[in-house]
Amino acid sequence: MKKPGRWIALVGFILLIVWSSIFHMTRIDAALGFSFLVLVPLLVEEVVKHQENRAEQWLRAVMQTSLPFAGAGVISVTMPPGQEAGWWAFVWFFYTLMLAFGGLMRLAGRGVRPLEETVIDVGLLYIAVGGAWLVISQSGWASFLPYTQTIVQLTAIHFHYAAFVLPLATGFFGRFRSAGNRVRKQYTERPYHVLCIGVLIGPFLVAIGLDQGPPVEVVTVGLYVLILIWLAVWWFWLSVELPSWGSSAIRLASLLLVGTMILSFAYSWGLMSEAFGVSIGQMVSYHDLVNAFGFSILVTLAWRKASPPQRHPFTTFPVSNLRQRGYVGNDAIYRNGWAETYRREEGLVPTWKVFRSHHFDPTHVHPDIRKFYLRTDQFTMEADVRWEKRFQAFSKLSCRVTRKFGQINLPLTGRMNMSGEIVSISDKQDGREQVRAWVRKNEKTDEPVFTALYSYHKRASETYMNISLPLPLGTMTGILRPEHDGREGLVLTSHLRPDSRGDEGVYLTFGSWTIRTPLREWFHVSVRDGDLAARHQLAVWGIKFLTIDYILKEKEPTP
Repeated sequence: MKKPGRWIALVGFILLIVWSSIFHMTRIDAALGFSFLVLVPLLVEEVVKHQENRAEQWLRAVMQTSLPFAGAGVISVTMPPGQEAGWWAFVWFFYTLMLAFGGLMRLAGRGVRPLEETVIDVGLLYIAVGGAWLVISQSGWASFLPYTQTIVQLTAIHFHYAAFVLPLATGFFGRFRSAGNRVRKQYTERPYHVLCIGVLIGPFLVAIGLDQGPPVEVVTVGLYVLILIWLAVWWFWLSVELPSWGSSAIRLASLLLVGTMILSFAYSWGLMSEAFGVSIGQMVSYHDLVNAFGFSILVTLAWRKASPPQRHPFTTFPVSNLRQRGYVGNDAIYRNGWAETYRREEGLVPTWKVFRSHHFDPTHVHPDIRKFYLRTDQFTMEADVRWEKRFQAFSKLSCRVTRKFGQINLPLTGRMNMSGEIVSISDKQDGREQVRAWVRKNEKTDEPVFTALYSYHKRASETYMNISLPLPLGTMTGILRPEHDGREGLVLTSHLRPDSRGDEGVYLTFGSWTIRTPLREWFHVSVRDGDLAARHQLAVWGIKFLTIDYILKEKEPTP
């Protein structure tokens, strides 16, 4: 089934009507049930865009199983608070934890950029907080808190709507703006980033205000109200660009959001001034229910109709299937039967033609540099390793660990000569194209330094170097984008480009889960005094910690 979420939501809506006609449900109960049965499958389905992404495969599978968990949640809210109701609520809470796990793995696999995807992921995390508050409410634990049962229930609603629906809708809005920028620079990014931060901290602003009461509540709620009114006005302004009835739906949703936010601020102001112009009952009737059955469904259907794409299919690149359970060393490729010794390879790349794109032309790279990558085993390598001073203590610990792994075994600051070997690797076992290993070791001590499995992959008419380093129980993958330096030199970088439309990065894979690390690496290969010079720099969270300078000399031909 292409879009199961809408059919699950339709069945859920029918079940909610039938259930409410048989059992007594308060307005709060109905709002929670509507979120469980209708909004969650509709919104989670819209999150998922790429089936190759492991985290989104997880979310799609979780979404397809939502009905029994949502049914448990509805049973819970129609029962009086107590142990049995608490256990039914826990079933729904377990489901929200699975959603939160999917959001966390999307975030870990991609990183915080682009921000429209991050705000979606945080919304998936927030709904688990809503599930926890539902357990507190239905288990009868509200008596242990300084809040009434109604306030605890409203908090559960808050994290199922304001902290879930709004971040996801804001993320879809960001996807829409990103799609508009793909062809031409139509929108600036900074205002949207500020809005995302406001939407994400909003639930905490409300929580702080609820805990502190007036006058703090007026300030925090007032700030959140301003953020959401800004969002509503922005949506109203851009609604003309949405297709068909989605434009009208987003306008009406924007007007409803403005009205309910003004009501929310009026309630907080009334508590501070002791005027009590808006009661808690009126807040439930007009603020929560209008947002639940009006704003939320309108905005959900509108953004599903627009269905803006993700700016890039993140973490869908090929990852090596080869794994090492323990020590790697110089001969892991032989011990594990990965090597195809009947084939002889000389270089790290089969041909430079595969890297030609509208961003990169190999013919602009110096012939000697191209020769090094095609005939790597014909060059000697001298390395000068320099750790930054503030990382000296870390370098000692790193050396002890990597020596036990026999991989990424860089020495402390100093010079060394490396010897290398290029070996053909079984593509069938690895799962990537034209894989070859570059095994490097310390020429003096024979200790292993790197065992790297080189390949490449294409994405959107661009070719990346795809380099795997087997680790105990997993693998590290460096996705490097080739660039020109303007002087016939070659730059290979894992730094994500400003528009975040690329695979580049340094990743760790364990099992089928891939996460982006905060590591960044950068190679610059150039010609200096007739020899090749290469600089390899590594940074973590943008802080440089290691530099390796190589001198690459072509070997004298044997007589």
